[in-house]
Amino acid sequence: MTQVIDQYATWYEATASRLDSAAPLSAILKADVCVVGGGLAGLTTCLELSRRGLKVVLLEAQLIASGASGRNGGFVSNGFALGMDDVVKKVGIDAARALHALSCDGTEYVRAEIASGDASIKMGDGWMVAVRHDDQGGLKKYGANLQRDYSEDLQHLSVQETRVRLASQRYFESLYFPKAFHIHPLRYCLLIAAKARAAGAQIFENSAVKFVEKIGSEFLVKTDSWQVTARHVVHCVSSTGRNVHKASGRAVLPVATYVAVTEPLQQTSINTAAAISDTRRAGDYYRLIDDGRILWGGRISTKINRPSHLAERMKGDMVATYPALGKPRIDYAWAGLMGYAIHKMPLIGRDAEGQWFGTAFGGHGLNTTAMAGLILARAIAEGDDAYRRFVPFAPQWAFGQLGRLGVQGSYWLMQIKDKRDESRLFSGQ
Repeated sequence: MTQVIDQYATWYEATASRLDSAAPLSAILKADVCVVGGGLAGLTTCLELSRRGLKVVLLEAQLIASGASGRNGGFVSNGFALGMDDVVKKVGIDAARALHALSCDGTEYVRAEIASGDASIKMGDGWMVAVRHDDQGGLKKYGANLQRDYSEDLQHLSVQETRVRLASQRYFESLYFPKAFHIHPLRYCLLIAAKARAAGAQIFENSAVKFVEKIGSEFLVKTDSWQVTARHVVHCVSSTGRNVHKASGRAVLPVATYVAVTEPLQQTSINTAAAISDTRRAGDYYRLIDDGRILWGGRISTKINRPSHLAERMKGDMVATYPALGKPRIDYAWAGLMGYAIHKMPLIGRDAEGQWFGTAFGGHGLNTTAMAGLILARAIAEGDDAYRRFVPFAPQWAFGQLGRLGVQGSYWLMQIKDKRDESRLFSGQ
């Protein structure tokens, strides 16, 4: 069953304008490509195929960017949800470098599209990654490896330098990535949709796809009452609507994260315009946004429903890190549902029947959805085979409800280990 999202509960919806809402599909259409899913992977694929002269129809079950694409933390940086050390273990250093370069293409794509469309979508530069215990130089070594193996532009900040920017005794050293940035993700989604329409794409909202059937050399994409016939179909539905393309859908685990936005504040705890996250196994991520508000995210869970007292829980996490904030009012609090594969890498490829897919961008989606859109468009329009870089990370069954229970258990274990590391530090062990 498709989850119905209250799309008006977020600060993003309150500060964006859906002037170009699209009517549902109400005709029988023929296209070169039918894209299923109106998140950023689908929108970018749609835009890039349209720019290459193909006739593209995009079908979205609800509203454009009503899922994770329009509800996330807004961080744009290189890499993947899976750390590069683990990518190397799977594919080797040369292939890892090639994959990392593709992820960088995604970062720069987002930057360029914003610059040529609406520069106000970009809300700040830089990304700080901090540790919450003394890790004996481990973070500095990790940063040096990123510089050596992937030419990442970054700076190592000492405890003192970190605490000038983040006035909390919880933090120690940090890495600063100056070329990362953060954005208003919903406005960015709407920008990409507008550009796709301007390039000739047809976008339909409230048009849930029921099934896809191959007929000869074409695909029939069927909604409740209407249909699209296309030479290619691309599935970009992530955590919702996973039953349409079972090969990729059964490989995606829905994982929820929670976000809160404070009232406008004057504060001296967060003294950086950069986005911030920590290295804990189940950590926080946050940033300053308009009017001095703090956007704070965390509390990863496989429980899909919004928890009770969410605003107070998120405030508690924030104030535990920055007691000097006092008791800020929470003006917005919402849940976002991400899609993860078991291996934590995006699922990008083509199945045996010829259907394309790009999904499972959870935890690191703004650059990788852009990357996937570019890869899929080039594959379909130009025969480019960069998508084969993701063959080692092919879809694997995620074990359904059992898989979700396993993920929840692993997060609980992560939280226990995080607390153990921090308690050892403050107890002097």
